[in-house]
Amino acid sequence: MRKLIWGLAIPNIVSNITVPLLSLVDVGLAGNMAVYGSIGAVALASVVVNTLYWLFGFLRMGTTGLVAQAFGADDVEAINRNLGRGVVLALLIGILLSLTMPLMAFFVHAMAQGDIEMAFQAERYIRVSLLGAPATMLLYVFNGWFIGMQNTRTPMIGAILVNLLNILISYVCVRGYAMGVEGLAWGTIVAQYIGVLFLLLSARFLYHPILKQFRIKELLQLHGARHYLGVNRDLFLRSILLSGVTLFFTYASTKEGEVVVSANTLLLQFFTLFSYFMDGFAYAGEALAGRFIGMKQRSLLERLVRQLFIIGVPLTLFTALLYYLLPAPLLHLLSNREDIVASAMEYVFWAALIPPMGFAAFLWDGIFIGGTYAKGLLWSMLWAAALFFLLYYALHPYWGVTALWLAFNVYLLTRGAVQTFLFPRFLRRLSF
Repeated sequence: MRKLIWGLAIPNIVSNITVPLLSLVDVGLAGNMAVYGSIGAVALASVVVNTLYWLFGFLRMGTTGLVAQAFGADDVEAINRNLGRGVVLALLIGILLSLTMPLMAFFVHAMAQGDIEMAFQAERYIRVSLLGAPATMLLYVFNGWFIGMQNTRTPMIGAILVNLLNILISYVCVRGYAMGVEGLAWGTIVAQYIGVLFLLLSARFLYHPILKQFRIKELLQLHGARHYLGVNRDLFLRSILLSGVTLFFTYASTKEGEVVVSANTLLLQFFTLFSYFMDGFAYAGEALAGRFIGMKQRSLLERLVRQLFIIGVPLTLFTALLYYLLPAPLLHLLSNREDIVASAMEYVFWAALIPPMGFAAFLWDGIFIGGTYAKGLLWSMLWAAALFFLLYYALHPYWGVTALWLAFNVYLLTRGAVQTFLFPRFLRRLSF
């Protein structure tokens, strides 16, 4: 079991680690543009676009769970049907998102807080970026499909390919053709469309015996359609709540001043780094939980849960101790401003609490996604988000920034606690 988990988790972790390199290069290229506010414009536009796209992450999660169960059941028709439905839905959503430029421009100008030039540059970036919406949605579906097929190596290669091409094309567009922020956006979308082509060709090469059995008429079948739409609906609502909490954390930080928002941003990198590793194991949980459910092997599913927590607990404790005992070197890697580092040090305790408070939520997310128990994911997020806002508004007048960090940790803990409570109900849903 451990070999299966690590074999699926490591490629996902490697894929995640390539993401900061891309962000670093984008910031470096933006910082060398002879245009006012280019770094801020790219950062602002990226937040808007990425938040918009993240709302539709259910395309990956839903596809993974449904395909993993079909894989375990050796149901070729369902494997093909869920891929086909995902592709059609991804194209529809992607085309609609590419038409949302006026709405995105409104958000950009509102968030720029009167900085017209920065808002203008961000708008230019988004106008190009949204052309890549269909590619982003298709990448969600294909990545989810491969993970459901117990294959995380191909998505890893695809992610590395996309990120390296993104860096190369962006560099050529910005430094070679002086295309400004639009050059960064073109680098991203061209790389993404190439990534879609790579995954499409890989699927055809690796799974030709399965895919050749696909028939278009299968997309018109109502079998499982209600379950498919219900899972994606609940995952979409969960994504809205998750994005709302994340955006509010940044918004609440900005109200505390430039130093505090910068300090909180640094400390959130601790959370992001931890999530890169835990997401790897969560993805492994998605693939294997779905597979074992499809095989109708309850004992293997329960063994999977035990092994994920056996792996997760020591990793979590090590990370928490690292953050608590050695925060200064990590913070100085991220910033050379002593005032920001000093402010961050005041809240290191809360950042170090994130791994033990949040690790269960990551692992349960994987199990529930693999089991397509989207209602459980939604309910846990509803309780967690409600407690987050309740604690923040109740305690902020007295505790200030500490209330924000406390609320965030309780939010993570609540997600895991509610999911732990729901797991027996999840098992009872199974028909074996």
